[in-house]
Amino acid sequence: MSSIHVICYHRILPVVSNDERSVDYYHSRRSILHTLSDFRSQLDLIRQKCDVLDAGEFVARRRKGLSSRPAVLLTFDDGYSDFDEVVLPEITARDFPCVLFPTKAPVVSGFIPPADKVYAILAAAVSQGTITASIRESWVSGQAKKAMLHASPEDQDAMINLLMREAGVVSFAEAPPHLTEERLRALPDSVYIGAHGLFHHEFASLSPAQLQAELGEILAWVKSIRPRQAAGAWLAYPNGQADRPEKPQAVTHAVKSAGVDFAFTARGTPIDAGGGDDLLIPRVFSKNGVDWLAQILK
Repeated sequence: MSSIHVICYHRILPVVSNDERSVDYYHSRRSILHTLSDFRSQLDLIRQKCDVLDAGEFVARRRKGLSSRPAVLLTFDDGYSDFDEVVLPEITARDFPCVLFPTKAPVVSGFIPPADKVYAILAAAVSQGTITASIRESWVSGQAKKAMLHASPEDQDAMINLLMREAGVVSFAEAPPHLTEERLRALPDSVYIGAHGLFHHEFASLSPAQLQAELGEILAWVKSIRPRQAAGAWLAYPNGQADRPEKPQAVTHAVKSAGVDFAFTARGTPIDAGGGDDLLIPRVFSKNGVDWLAQILK
């Protein structure tokens, strides 16, 4: 069977800010925000080298081993508003399908996800001159970042409040908006929609009762938006993480019990996603430029 590469994107903008007083700067630092020029080049390379699968074709290739050329499944996480403003026109012009995994609370209520709150605090603190470079880097890619990802929702709130106090920040910098529910419902059928958490808390940080309730809520929400989707219930793990060593199979068991058919993790290296566990399907995180993509698709 030819390989299937599942690629994970987040945000695309015509111009990416290098202003440390903006959240976009930190998204770019984390490689979840790319320029439109890069994105176009990547899509053109994908069209040259691969078949781009819709959800049904992806399932068929996993189940039946159907193959022609190597294939790509394009996925987009979180549901930022630039998806339909910037991304959708590009993939529609190329007749590409994709999968979107929106986080519910930001779409429904304008909730700011924990990571974006941190970046908004850092941006405001840089503007005020009230944070050191070492502390900022710890929150972007160091120990504070790692601790934040691993923390429970309650501990995350405490960490964010402490950061605000220590940085002397009273109000956040502006965070990038998400799609509204109305805009999400209006997306074309070529965009398959899956779940991606309620508040973007890592599932393993939740109690069993919290996880069960969250899975029920987000899956029902997706079903209400797209009741006629025929390729099953899909989910992307927040932060790309499923089970933890200290709680083996706790998350994947809950996800299976909730009725999820396909669930996606994140890995830093190219992996053939044409086989293996349907609840641990690996994805490759996008990067700047095209060299990383050419390496995958060669």
